[in-house]
Amino acid sequence: MQFFIDWLWWVWHGYLSMKPRAQIWRMTAESKWKMLMCLLAANICSAALVAQQWQLVWADEFEQDGAVDRSKWGFDLGGGGWGNSEVQIYTDELANARVENGRLVIEVTQEATGRGFVYRSARLHTRGTFSFQYGRVEVRARVPRTTGTWSAIWMLSTDASKSPVFWPDNGEIDIMEHVGYEEDPLFLAQRGGGVLENIHATLHTQQRNHLTSTGIGGRTHLPTATMQFHTYSLEWDEDRMIFAIDGVEFFRVNRATDVGISERNPPAEIWPWWPFDQRFHLLLNVAVGGSWGGHYRTGLYPNSPYGEDGIDHAGVWPQRMEVEFVRVYQRMESQLWNGYEVRGDFWVRTGDWMGDLYVRHDPFVYSANLRRWLFFPDSEATGENADGRWTYIYR
Repeated sequence: MQFFIDWLWWVWHGYLSMKPRAQIWRMTAESKWKMLMCLLAANICSAALVAQQWQLVWADEFEQDGAVDRSKWGFDLGGGGWGNSEVQIYTDELANARVENGRLVIEVTQEATGRGFVYRSARLHTRGTFSFQYGRVEVRARVPRTTGTWSAIWMLSTDASKSPVFWPDNGEIDIMEHVGYEEDPLFLAQRGGGVLENIHATLHTQQRNHLTSTGIGGRTHLPTATMQFHTYSLEWDEDRMIFAIDGVEFFRVNRATDVGISERNPPAEIWPWWPFDQRFHLLLNVAVGGSWGGHYRTGLYPNSPYGEDGIDHAGVWPQRMEVEFVRVYQRMESQLWNGYEVRGDFWVRTGDWMGDLYVRHDPFVYSANLRRWLFFPDSEATGENADGRWTYIYR
């Protein structure tokens, strides 16, 4: 609604700038109402000029049982805590990562030793096989439940072009994270009952990250996350990110307003708040314990039946995250605007008609020749216009 109000102001301002003032004030109330209705109709119709269509550019449907396709996936290996005091050891063994019955299985195994338990899991990535900038990611998955598990569908920068400090300077996009203790009846009872929002989406940057408790995140309650498959998705472009479950949005971040950049038009150097204009790759993993997965521990919750690592060692093991598909879409590089082909960067060449135009924010169109923004309604609504079709909009 605010956009529409601003848009009407821009249109009215442009109209006044072209009409003699006396002539403007001679317009009847009916004429003014008709003009506004025409402008509204033109705005709705014009929005369809640049139809945003998605094209599948990469996918794994996990159709071949056995080992994971190494042409699509690599593995991070080893233990050492992974920066979060996690206890699992990542492997590339079939026991921990395989395709089974048409699904990717990331399985966490437990081995009892004289000193306690050893947990093995897998962390898959597309670093070196597939990276992309902007698009739509869809992952259909079912996550484990046992307290101590920490499942994630996420993305990291591939080129680290913003800073030599890889993390958090170059950004992290968490499409979905789930920790088992948030569904543990004992934990919920200690909190007084009820339910917790158990699905999380988060962005981490140099200026906003979990180390300073300033990460940008959203969350929602999904009661069947561990029992049924759900499609977790991210829609990512230069200005925003939208997170959804089964097509229903639950969180969005707008670059200009939600990440802490104070000015209305951000300065050129905005990467400390928004490093998400570079290539990223995908990761899938299940961790065990750690600063979040093992958050339910005796030190914080004195009545916890679990030890200091916050892991239900007596629970049901192995645990698994299963994935039915991973799909990445991007905007079609070639589309039409008013009969002209749109390049991947949203510029069109109209030749002698109006020169080069930037149509990303249609119906507000930027003309490189005129060095100004234009509005493209129908001619009847706007009266006197350049070429009988255009109204100039001054911003």
